[in-house]
Amino acid sequence: MSAAIATDLRRLAGQLLMTGIPGTELDAATAQWLQASGVRAVCLRAANLRDAAQLTRLSADLRRALGPQALIAIDPAGMPPAYPAWLPQPPGAMDLCVLGDAELANGTGAATARGLRALGINWLLAPLINLDTGAARAPGAAQAFGGDPAQAAAMAQAWTAGCQAEGVACCARLYLPQHAASGQLPSVDKTRAQLEEHDFVPFRQAATQTASMLSAHVAYPALDASQPASLSHAVMHGLLRQQWGYGGVLLTPGIDAQGGHVGARALAAGADMALLADAAQLPAALDDVSAALASGALPLQAVGARLQRLAAMAARYPAASGVYAQEAADRIIMAEARRRCQ
Repeated sequence: MSAAIATDLRRLAGQLLMTGIPGTELDAATAQWLQASGVRAVCLRAANLRDAAQLTRLSADLRRALGPQALIAIDPAGMPPAYPAWLPQPPGAMDLCVLGDAELANGTGAATARGLRALGINWLLAPLINLDTGAARAPGAAQAFGGDPAQAAAMAQAWTAGCQAEGVACCARLYLPQHAASGQLPSVDKTRAQLEEHDFVPFRQAATQTASMLSAHVAYPALDASQPASLSHAVMHGLLRQQWGYGGVLLTPGIDAQGGHVGARALAAGADMALLADAAQLPAALDDVSAALASGALPLQAVGARLQRLAAMAARYPAASGVYAQEAADRIIMAEARRRCQ
């Protein structure tokens, strides 16, 4: 393989990976490295947030480095969670779910998006959906919709509709505090009928409207006896794409429970993009995906469809900071929502 082809494949691999970045400012070396790698997506963590002026500057610098299809995400379920403390603070999703007021959920989703969009963020890795109320009591899981499947689906949909109408792409996902803390691969030992009738209800509904979905390294033996959901073609393609007809972006963690790089395997299973925990993992992940492209394990034709979905989401939800004109009104909306959820 020529050096030019290897470089092209590496830049193509970069378009399928989301990475973190160090610190609160984008230094010249990191910006050049992102450009050289073809990266178009960055996930902001708690360590990247200081204040409004700093984050607005950082997102503007990221847009210049990532290009016109920049995807700048924030992870409210990270460890620690990342959410700008100076923005109007929403009530817990679990409390919203219990309250059951779809109009209020819609309004808080819209207010959330307006604050983030003004800072240049166009992808929110939420809503979190957990029907397991035991997991929902774990620290940080108050931001997960949960409980009754129909109620969780309705409230998550209302919240998502509000958020996306204000220009920020959402991402339906599970919150897995025990998995994150222990590093062990969870397994859900239910029949397919039980999964369809309970666990999958809100996600099947989310597939009708949510811009993206985040798979998890969770085993569902009834669907795939050998691979977790994020690495399973039966789940990522067979269930999500074919059975549910999902046409949005499929995001997946790029590191498995044992710490190995699995980005190429996740992409081959059907994911559009692999999410890396931090920038230090990007070089190895680029090698992993580049090798899969070169060998044909990840066919170039399939990559084209993935790039189209990512480009469509970036076009529908462009990253661009601006004046937060409705901040005062949104503080009232959020305060009223928190009062009603007490």
